[in-house]
Amino acid sequence: MKIVSQTPDLLILENQPWLIAVILGGMSLGFVALGVGLMASGEVVAGLVVILIVGAFFGLFLWAFVRRNQLILDRTAGTLTHRRRTLRGYRETVHALAHLQEAVIQSSSGSGSNTHRMAYVLSGGMDVGTHPFTEVYTSGRGAQTAVQAVNGWLAAAPSSSGGARSLDSDAIAP
Repeated sequence: MKIVSQTPDLLILENQPWLIAVILGGMSLGFVALGVGLMASGEVVAGLVVILIVGAFFGLFLWAFVRRNQLILDRTAGTLTHRRRTLRGYRETVHALAHLQEAVIQSSSGSGSNTHRMAYVLSGGMDVGTHPFTEVYTSGRGAQTAVQAVNGWLAAAPSSSGGARSLDSDAIAP
């Protein structure tokens, strides 16, 4: 997870699981190559089994689980945009920035290790509640870095006069 842009009016966080995509893609291609090699050496049935079962298994995981997530907080537009791109397609969800209460860390423990993900909490609109930024939990400090970036960005809300302003302010200037 990394911070792509951080200005007073724009914060962009991105999670691109390149490592897992390369590993799954490489394993899928490796087993397809093994299957083609078996077929070339005369073992057509074994080659097809390797390609169709093992190669397709890793390809299916690549298709189902590798997602690029992007969170865009835009003060100028007053929006929170959550974009998700997978091999299956693209989805974008837009919320009013005024509904963003905070970012939190969600944790999961098992097998003797703790993993985390960042989630954002909406206090208004049709989607009130906590929404995970990524569907998977990971180790490392990425979730904590993202939470600190979002909450720090929200706390530093500048106004045109240079002072801090409240995100809940709906006052209209005369």
